[in-house]
Amino acid sequence: MQYLLTLLCFPLILGQQVPEENGVLILTDQNFEYVLKKYEFVLVDFYANWCGHCHELAPVFASCARQVRNQNVQFAKINCPLYEHLCRRYQVTGFPTLKLFGDGQLLMDYQGERKEKAIVDWMRKKTNKGSVEAKSLDQLKKISESPNLVMVFYGEQKESYEFMQYLQFSQKNKHIQAMHTFNQNYANEMRVQVPSIVVYKPYDERKAAIIDNFEISYIEQFIKKHSYPVLMNFDIQTAKRIFKGDQPTLFLLQNSLTNQAEKQLRLALSKIKDQVLICIANTNNKYGLRLMQYFGIQNDYLPQIVAFNPISETFNLLSEITKDGIINFTQQFLGLQQNSQKQDL
Repeated sequence: MQYLLTLLCFPLILGQQVPEENGVLILTDQNFEYVLKKYEFVLVDFYANWCGHCHELAPVFASCARQVRNQNVQFAKINCPLYEHLCRRYQVTGFPTLKLFGDGQLLMDYQGERKEKAIVDWMRKKTNKGSVEAKSLDQLKKISESPNLVMVFYGEQKESYEFMQYLQFSQKNKHIQAMHTFNQNYANEMRVQVPSIVVYKPYDERKAAIIDNFEISYIEQFIKKHSYPVLMNFDIQTAKRIFKGDQPTLFLLQNSLTNQAEKQLRLALSKIKDQVLICIANTNNKYGLRLMQYFGIQNDYLPQIVAFNPISETFNLLSEITKDGIINFTQQFLGLQQNSQKQDL
């Protein structure tokens, strides 16, 4: 019965049936060449049923497929012990091995981390040709609900200056899924202005728009600003953004017993969110603990607000945490940094 149900779910491809499991095409010696030539890009997982690492990768690979695959890009897998000749042809010596094919030809192996975000970002960079035109209103609605940051250009004509700037940006930033439309009815249904670049994101106010400045440099700044939530949690990704960047940052270091300070920080957000990055670091986890040690703060003195400049590596501390206190502290810190820069000049 389960086998019959699986057969009923097979996608039809030019009259051929290709098995599919959790959004991943199942390759055999009968359909291998056919699938690779059918799609512009196919990421193939060469695996073995007895391989523990392969079983760990399987749900990650399926999740990546659901996020990335489209009419030109597919994810597929082949069980090497059953089709040893195919795996030998592509010099598969260990499991799992991921290989990217383009127009039927092997392009490269995937050498990155076997993590969802890493695979998704890599695939988007390798297969994304920039913004694509929306063929339907449903496409626009679907992309607007993406679990990742995406962008859509709503305009009147392809030859416009605004669209040319947007297209160039999308081609240089292929890790960001991008779409465009010149259909006024679509723009009306999506309740957006024309022309505009709308950034859809799975956090904060869900969308933000550029309506009056379409310079590439401004688009870059805008995307950078909206790439993270206004209030970030401190982890390895936000650490890289902060400590390798140049933006002043406000940290709230707290533990499970001091979460009243977070309420005051949230009350102050509207006044400071455009001036600094804002991050909560819970010292109950290893990243927050390391940050507390970096600033030389002891657990008994939590909660603490830390204003940090990653360029000069200077920081100030605030212990009495209130809404007005946070606002004033932030403004004073930024004023000190500006005065210091002037003196350096």
